[in-house]
Order: sequence, then structure tokens, then C-alpha cells
Amino acid sequence: MKLRSHLIFWGSLALISWGLSRFNYLFYHSTVEIFTISVAMMLVAVALIARSKNNIVFRLGSLYAVVMVFDILHTLTFKGMSVFQNWSANQSTQFWILGRSLEALGLALAIVLPNCKRCNIFYWIFVAASGITGILLVGSGVFPDCYLAETGLASFKIIMELVILGVIAFTIFLLMKTDNKEIRPYKNYYLTALFFTALAELFFTIYTDPYGFTNTLGHIFRLISYFVILEGIVVRSFTEPLDTLYNDMNTMVEELTSIISETTEIKDPYTAGRQKRVAALSEEIAKKMHLSGERRKELVLASRLHDVGTLFVPTDIISKVTPVSQIEYNLIKQHVIKSYELLKGLPLSWRIFEIIRQHHERIDGSGYPRALKGDEILLEAKILAVADVLEAMNYDRPHRKAPGMEKAVEELKRNSGILYDARVVEVCIEVIDGGFKFDG
Repeated sequence: MKLRSHLIFWGSLALISWGLSRFNYLFYHSTVEIFTISVAMMLVAVALIARSKNNIVFRLGSLYAVVMVFDILHTLTFKGMSVFQNWSANQSTQFWILGRSLEALGLALAIVLPNCKRCNIFYWIFVAASGITGILLVGSGVFPDCYLAETGLASFKIIMELVILGVIAFTIFLLMKTDNKEIRPYKNYYLTALFFTALAELFFTIYTDPYGFTNTLGHIFRLISYFVILEGIVVRSFTEPLDTLYNDMNTMVEELTSIISETTEIKDPYTAGRQKRVAALSEEIAKKMHLSGERRKELVLASRLHDVGTLFVPTDIISKVTPVSQIEYNLIKQHVIKSYELLKGLPLSWRIFEIIRQHHERIDGSGYPRALKGDEILLEAKILAVADVLEAMNYDRPHRKAPGMEKAVEELKRNSGILYDARVVEVCIEVIDGGFKFDG
């Protein structure tokens, strides 16, 4: 989501949370905690999957596995829950401090030595030992008081919240300086989550009533921070491999396109760079006609490959210095079908193959190979047809000299609305008048 969308979403979330807290605070608090615990569980699952691939995600999963336990105990012992009869709001606040302290320290340690895979086991031992020790300290009554019914927050609790704020600020500083490749995909989300966590901790230092206004605000900011973790780390960890696969596929297609295009040009030196030039003009026309990015991409790929079928045309015909005969011309016309048949097995959109198959069709039905007319021809194929003709008339061939740009434009104007789409011709001329030049 973009920043504006995030702000609208977070604002709506805050309003809903506030309304829910006024309706029933205990229900609101439990809902917030259940959500954060659920996100922590998902993060743990992601860490188990990615444990051998990303140190940062593994460490965060290890951390939140223990933090989650503290949060469960904090929720069950919260004022009004009455799950543990001998425990009060003091124990709930103690588990809260333990959870936030470990969370803040763990987030800072997670980005120390990010490339050290051997450090992961020590990190896991640290958070696990911290969790067990914390629970034993609270259960035995040794842990310092954090909330007293008579006076509210204890000094220890306030001091610890300030310490946690300091650790978060230090973690933000470390994050701002790092450019590690494992952290980079999650960096902005990490920073945003820490920012809202810091805001939450600030409000948790000043409340006096567990059901009060400042405690509500603290939980709202904490809820937002966990939504950021959900979107930026949990969801991204699942989608990142798919994005990588998609990008790898795009790279493969681009490399394959270049290889095929250049192979075609090796056979016919007179057409060296031709398909790239046609692709460049086609893209400019498509932009001016406001085609979507996806359609422009398909058109460029089709333009880069549209003449690959000339590989099947005998070399002596391609390089002939005298005009070709009708029989030879019929063989040349076969390059369209050959291009289509050669390429159709590639993992590309069907539209790309159709653009290639239709680029010699003419709107009056006089084209080939299927004598399509008017709207039977894809707009992209109409664009490619005009770009193809314009380029061909600007470069020499073995049997003729290039007529040049002026003659090419005259040809397009003369046959606008007859052979070529009138709107495409009009836009093409605007592109040329705007200073477009063929490279090479």
C-alpha cells in the first residue's frame, strides 16, 4: 500500500479500536492481544520455513515465539480476566514488561552480525532462556512489582518503559545505518513497526488505570505496529519467493528475446538492429496512445521478435540484389507463420504471438497471412505494422536504396485508413514530428 492508503487504514483502525474500547475495554484488550499473538505465530511459522535462507527472519521468529508466550500470560492475567485467581494486574504488567523488554532487546540483537548463521543458535538460546527465567521470576514472586492497586504504576515499570524506549531508539539508529541484503527487503517495515512500538511504550509509561485513555492509545499504536509486521515481514516473506521467480522468468525471457533477435540479424546483416528500432518506435506510439504498461511490454516483445521467421527464408532470396519474383515473395511471406510457430511454445502471453502473426495484416483485408480486416486486427499489431513500414523505408536493402523519412511519411498518409489504422498513423507522425530518431 502507498503511504496515503496506509494512513487511511491506520486512522480507520484507530477509530474502530477506540470505539470498541469504549464499548467493552476487556473485550477490546483481548482482541488486540489475540491479534498480536496470531501475528507472532505466523512469524514463527515463516521463520521455520525460511530458517536456512534468511537469518533475520529466523531470529525474529525465534524472538516472537517467546514474546508470544509472555503476551498470552499478560492477556490471561489482565484485570477482569480472572483466569489465575491468585494473580492480579501486577503480574499482568510484569509479563507485559518482560515481553516488551525482550522484544526491544531481541529486535536490536537480531540485526547484529546479520550474515552470521552460527549466531542463530546463540540467539535462540538467549531468547528461550530469557523466557523461562522471566516466567520463573514472576511465578516465584521475585520479579519487582510493576503495578500497585493503591498507587498505580510502580517506579520500576516506568523506568523499564523508558529503558525500552532507549533500546528501540538505538535499534532504529542501527537500522538506519545498515544496508545488509537480508535486512534490506524488510528495512522500511522494520523501522515503521519500531516507530509505532516506541509511541506505544511512551503512553504505557504514563497510564494510571489499566482501562484508561492512555493505555487505550498505547494498545492502538501497538496494534498498528503488528499490522506493519504482518504486511512487511510475514506477507512479504511468502510473496518474496514468488516475486523472485517472476523476476527470474522476466530476465530469462529478455535474454532469450535478445538471443533470438540477434540470431535473426546474423543471417541478414542488412536488418541488423531492425527489430530493436521497430520496438523503440512502437513503444513511443503506444505511450502516446496511452496503452497500459502491460500492453506496451507485450508490444515491445512482439516487435523484438516479429521477424524471427526470416531464419527459414533462403539466404539467397534475403540477400538478392534484384527485385524478387512472385514465387520468392510468397516464400518471404511465410516468415510470419514461421515466426508464430517458432515462438508459440514460449511462456509468453498469447497476445504477443497474435501481434506477431498479425503485423502484416492490413485494415482493408489485403494483408497476410489471414486477410484480417479492421477490428479483427489487434491495435498493437496495427501499431507494429506502421512502425515496421516506417523503419523499412528508412534503411537500405540489397535490392534498393532507402526512400527516406519523407517518402515513408507520405506512404503512411496516402494509405491512412486504407492499409493502416488512421489513428495510429496520426500518432506515429506526431512522434516523428516530436523529434523521434532511429538509433543506428
